[in-house]
Amino acid sequence: MSDQFSSPVLPNETPAKKKNPWITVLIIVIVLIVLCCICALLVPTILALLGPSVGNVFSNILEGLVTPTP
Repeated sequence: MSDQFSSPVLPNETPAKKKNPWITVLIIVIVLIVLCCICALLVPTILALLGPSVGNVFSNILEGLVTPTP
C-alpha cells in the first residue's frame, strides 16, 4: 500500500543526486567576498561626498555652543 504514493522511476531515468554541501559553502563565501568588496568601495566614496556637509554640521554645532563673553 505504501508504494501507491511513491513516484515511479522510469528505466532510463536516474534518481536525483544530492548536491555537494561544499559547493553551497563556496558559493556563499564568494557572494560574501563580493559584497564586502562592494561595501569597501562604496563607503569611502559616500564619506568623501558627504564630508563637507558633515563638517558644516559640526561647525554649526560648535558655533552654537560658544558662550558670548560679557
